[in-house]
Amino acid sequence: MTAVVDSARARTLKTLANEPFDLLVIGGGITGAGIARDAVLRGLKVALVEKDDFASGTSSKSTKLIHGGLRYLEQGELKLVFESVNERNRLMRLARHLVRPLPFLVARYRGDRRWLVTLDLGLWLYEALCFFGGYKNHRTYRTQKTLELEPALRSEGLSGGVLYYDAMTDDARLTLENALDASASGAVLLNHARAGRLVTEGDTISGVTVTDELSRASFDVRAKLVVNATGPWSDEVRALAGEPPLLKPTKGIHLVVDAKRLPVNNALVMTHPKDKRVMFTIPWGLGRTAIGTTDTFFDGKPDTVEPTADDVAYLLEAGNHYYPDAKLTTADVISTWSGLRPLLKPPDAGAGASQVSREHVIVERPGFITIAGGKLTTYRTMAAEVVDRVVAQLGLKQASTTDDRPLPGAAGFMESDEALHAFTRSLEGPSVDAATARAFVEMYGGRAKQVLARCHQAPDTAARLDDELPWMMGQVDEALDHELAETLDDVLSRRLTLVLRAKDQGLGIAPAVAARMASRRGWTAERTAAELEGYRAAVASSRRWQR
Repeated sequence: MTAVVDSARARTLKTLANEPFDLLVIGGGITGAGIARDAVLRGLKVALVEKDDFASGTSSKSTKLIHGGLRYLEQGELKLVFESVNERNRLMRLARHLVRPLPFLVARYRGDRRWLVTLDLGLWLYEALCFFGGYKNHRTYRTQKTLELEPALRSEGLSGGVLYYDAMTDDARLTLENALDASASGAVLLNHARAGRLVTEGDTISGVTVTDELSRASFDVRAKLVVNATGPWSDEVRALAGEPPLLKPTKGIHLVVDAKRLPVNNALVMTHPKDKRVMFTIPWGLGRTAIGTTDTFFDGKPDTVEPTADDVAYLLEAGNHYYPDAKLTTADVISTWSGLRPLLKPPDAGAGASQVSREHVIVERPGFITIAGGKLTTYRTMAAEVVDRVVAQLGLKQASTTDDRPLPGAAGFMESDEALHAFTRSLEGPSVDAATARAFVEMYGGRAKQVLARCHQAPDTAARLDDELPWMMGQVDEALDHELAETLDDVLSRRLTLVLRAKDQGLGIAPAVAARMASRRGWTAERTAAELEGYRAAVASSRRWQR
C-alpha cells in the first residue's frame, strides 16, 4: 500500500536511515517494546522496527492475564512461578490502571483429581512464593457459598470451591505503554516497517534492511547490535542469520460472548470435560465474557493463524458444561482472537502442547541476540536480562531501572489503589458517568482526564463509536496524535478493541473512522478505500471459522 507519509513519520524514517544506533530491536510486541524501553533508560541509542503494529501478534492475542501460573506449580516449575508471582505484584504497582486484581474460582466436582485440601495447600505455597504480598490470600468454600459466588455455575456434583487472586490486563495497551515510554525517553520506534536482509560487515551483523510498508521506501538501519524479539517469527529472523530454529509454537484461540448470555462474577478455572485441559471463563468488562484458551501445536506460518470451527466448538462445549443454563451456540459468538505462543521445542518430542515449558531462552553471538519463549507476565524481567547481555557486549555497565519505574498511565498511582479510585471519581460529571470514567482510566490511567476533555470539546469528537461501548471519536484523534497509530486496523483493533468488543466488530463505524483519519492525515480516496478493505479483511479472518 503506497501512502501519504505524515511529517512525524517522515522524520522517523529519515532518522532511522541516517543515524547509527547502539541497539536495533526487531519486533514490537511486549518483549521488544520492553527491551527498547529498558535499553533507552540505560542511556543507549535505541531503534525498534515492527512489521505490522505494536502488539499486533501474540501480544494482543493472549488470555489477558498477568498470573503466577498455578498450573506451572503443579508441574514443579517453582522458579518460573516464583518469578511470575513477584512480577505480577510488581506490575500491579507499576501499571496499576492496566494490571488489575481478578478473583479466580476453582470449583470442585465429584471425580475431580483436585481435592480441595490439596489445592488449598498448593495455594498456600503459591502465595508464599511472593511472601504473601498478593492482593488477597485464597479462601476455601463449601458448596452453597461457591454457588453464591457464581450463581450460574453447574450445581450437579459440586462439592465446594477455592477463590484466589491473580490479575488481568489489556495486553495491547500494556505493550503500547512500554512503547510510548521508550519513545518519550528517546528511542526511535516505527511500526509497519518490515525487517528484511541482515546487513553484515565480514561475519558481524551491523544492521538490517528495512522496508516501510506504507510508503514502500527501503533503507538500511545501522546498529552495533541487533536483537531479534519477534516471538513466533523468531525462527524466520534467525534463518536470515543462518541460525537453526528454536520454536515449537502452539495456537490459542478465545471467543467473546455477551455477558448477558454468560454472566460470570469471577474467572472460573475450568478443566475441559473431554481432555481435562485447564481453561477459563473471564468477566472481561464492558458487558462481555471471554472463554479460552485452546492449546494445540501449530506448524504453519505465523501470519496465517486463524480459528477453526472445531476450536470454537471446543470452547463452547466447556462453557456449556460449566454453565448449563447458558446453552451457548455459535450464534452467541461476538468475536474470536487467535494467537501463537512462541514456545521452545521440548526435549521430549512426544510432549503435549500444554506440557511445553513457558520458560525463555536467550541465544547470542557478537552483534546478534535472540530472545525466544517466555510469557506475558515476565516480559519486564526478560527484557532486563536481554539488555544485560546487550550492555555486556557493548562493554558497558548500566543496570536496569524498570523495576521501580511506573508506566506512563500509572504515574502518581503506584502506592495505592485508593489514589487511582479517587482520580476516577474526580472525572465523573454531567457528561461522564461512573462506568465511562472507569473505562477511560483503565485504558489511559492518568491521561484519562485530558483524553475525556478532548472528546468533549466538540459534538464530532464526542460522537459515540458504538451504542454499547463508551468510546468516542475524539479517541481516534488521540490514537493518531499520541499513540503511534497509523492504520484503521491499528485504531479499531488495538487502540480501541472494537474488533473484539463491538457486536458488529466495528464494521458499522469503520467508514466514519476511516474518513476522520483521512481528513487528519491527508489520505487519498484510494488509501482510504484500502484501509477499509484491510480492516474488513482482519474481521473476516477472525470469522473464518464460520465457513
